[in-house]
Amino acid sequence: MLYIIILLAIMLVTLMFRLFSLRKQIRNITKQLIELSAGNMDKKLDISLIDKDVTLLAAEINKNLTKQRELRFNMIRSGKHLKESIANISHDLRTPLTSMIGYLQLLQKGHVTLEQREQIVITLRKANHLQTLIKSFYELAVLDSEHIQPEFRNVNYSNVIMDTVAECATMFEQRGLHPQISLPEESVFVWTDEEMLRRILQNLLDNAARYAMSDIRITLLNNGRTELILTNAISSSQDINPARLFDRFYTSDVSRSAGSTGLGLSIVKILTDKLRGTVSAELIGDHLQIKIVL
Repeated sequence: MLYIIILLAIMLVTLMFRLFSLRKQIRNITKQLIELSAGNMDKKLDISLIDKDVTLLAAEINKNLTKQRELRFNMIRSGKHLKESIANISHDLRTPLTSMIGYLQLLQKGHVTLEQREQIVITLRKANHLQTLIKSFYELAVLDSEHIQPEFRNVNYSNVIMDTVAECATMFEQRGLHPQISLPEESVFVWTDEEMLRRILQNLLDNAARYAMSDIRITLLNNGRTELILTNAISSSQDINPARLFDRFYTSDVSRSAGSTGLGLSIVKILTDKLRGTVSAELIGDHLQIKIVL
């Protein structure tokens, strides 16, 4: 009887140890799966307990992880190929389109009837819009690639704003706009890529000039991080969705009729991300406010 009790006790201890080991291994597997879900997809599950069922479970999970890695790699590779294809096609289309625009301009200056001239003007306008679209496609594909990385250095943010506004003076004059600029008394410097920053400002000003119903306000704040705030009044008919404003190809009905490509602000988002900053849009009454934080 004593031997039976001892044997049962040994079996119970062995079973409890086994159960404890299994629970410990399950917690370990759970911890590894959490790490994998957080983005560390390059590792495999490790098990310390030699158990047939646990080993089989880990092997199946590892097979699934391997397939997920292959799918992710193929998606990344396909995305890169797509971007390269868009860039190449856009580049190839620009030369013949430029030639076509040149021929249309020559025709416009020639001896043509009034009806023919009107048709040439319409065709030329469509060709110019197509040229802008192709240029934006090319720029978007190039900037969105991993090959284009910012070259950070200390940049005079205040000067860049003033220079960019001056470069857009003709555009503002044609639209009857007078930008109101508010900068700190002392020059504001920021650690960034100057060319990317200029491109961001150019796209923001171009977008504002297209749809502003009144003057544009440009404000630069320096509160630990620099904040560039661009505000302009908009028409109620534009029906803008701020949450989608930086999506590729997003345009309001008014923007679409005005010939917008819907890519200018997408490029702003891409470049701001590369500069480790944030961009946001907000509707405040009948005003659209875009904020860049660097």
